[in-house]
Amino acid sequence: MQTSSKRIEQASTRQGRSVWKLEIRLFPSILVAATLVVAMDLVLTPILGDLYNLGSIAIVLVYDFSVVLITGLAGLLLAPRIGCPIWWRRDNGSSVSHRATQVVALLGLSVVVLSTLNNVMSIEQAKQLAPWIASLTPETALALSVRATLNEEIIFRLFLFSLVAWVAWRLGSSQKASLVIGALFSALAFGLIHGLGFVPAFLIGLAFIFIYYR
Repeated sequence: MQTSSKRIEQASTRQGRSVWKLEIRLFPSILVAATLVVAMDLVLTPILGDLYNLGSIAIVLVYDFSVVLITGLAGLLLAPRIGCPIWWRRDNGSSVSHRATQVVALLGLSVVVLSTLNNVMSIEQAKQLAPWIASLTPETALALSVRATLNEEIIFRLFLFSLVAWVAWRLGSSQKASLVIGALFSALAFGLIHGLGFVPAFLIGLAFIFIYYR
């Protein structure tokens, strides 16, 4: 008769294999996300050239593709190890689960739309802080919003949140404390990159992490 510890070890091994299979299946989605970021970069070529002051846009394309690919793959490895979904919680077939999936999808679409409208409507106010914004058109504003959404969700939520929470857990923190530390660190970094918009960006970052984890 197998001991309890033996059964637990076998269950853990099976769970580990299941996680690896899921990560392998989702690998193409990271490639798609990285490719979409590059596609948005191509739409934004004139703006990115002025922003980065580069003679060739190739460096930006390679850099953005590499960052999304590397952080995305790292996120795939880390997220399940702290109890987070890789992309979303699996739909269990219940009406509540269906509604949650629909709400999250609608929220993601809303972020892109609102960000695009904000980029278009705030051009005049932003010219003084960032002259390159003056060259935005509705098409480039949409591309900028999609690019920012993909980058931010993969880098700050899937990767950074999972990484910091995993490190905190490995250093001896409880799972709950590790998740809180990861959320605060990720939201702090998200707020800092938004400069003068730190406070709303920090709060939005916390809200998005909560939605992602739930």
